[in-house]
This record gives sequence, structure tokens and C-alpha cells, in this order.
Amino acid sequence: MKRLTPIFDLFGGIRPMARALDESPSKIMGWKRAGHIPAQKQASVLAKGAALGFPITAEHVVFPLGHPAPDVAGSEPSVVCDENPKVQQKGRSQ
Repeated sequence: MKRLTPIFDLFGGIRPMARALDESPSKIMGWKRAGHIPAQKQASVLAKGAALGFPITAEHVVFPLGHPAPDVAGSEPSVVCDENPKVQQKGRSQ
């Protein structure tokens, strides 16, 4: 399974990303620690990355630390919900 490249790596690290976005490095580091980019900043981060020629997608701003991405041929979902409620309640007293 391929892994989505973290957006911070696409920009070359915290400081280069901060310079490109005209933000403080501490703010970018806060995004990295939190594991998300604020919704109001996502569109501008996506646009700036694209303008710089990075292979950036909306997934990068939604999952900035990366996540498992399915292969092109497809794969089984990693989480499957059984539609049988008795199976889901296994272990509870009924």
C-alpha cells in the first residue's frame, strides 16, 4: 500500500513551508503537532503548493501527516463494519 507524503515534506520542512505561506514557523509546527491544517487555511495552502509545482492534492491538506492511500488497482477497506448488530455487540450482556 502506498503512503501519502506528508504535506510538510512536500514543502521541504517547517521553515520552508512557513516562508512559502508567510506564516510563522511556530504556527506551522502547531499544525504539524495537531495533525491538521485549519479549515480556513486549507485552500490557500493547496493553492500555494500547486503554484510552487508540488504534487499536492486536497488529501494533503486534509491529512497533512499522510495516511495509507489505496493502490491504483484498489484494495480492501481497512475498517469493515458488520451489518449484523449482534456481532457488533459481542461481549455485552444481552
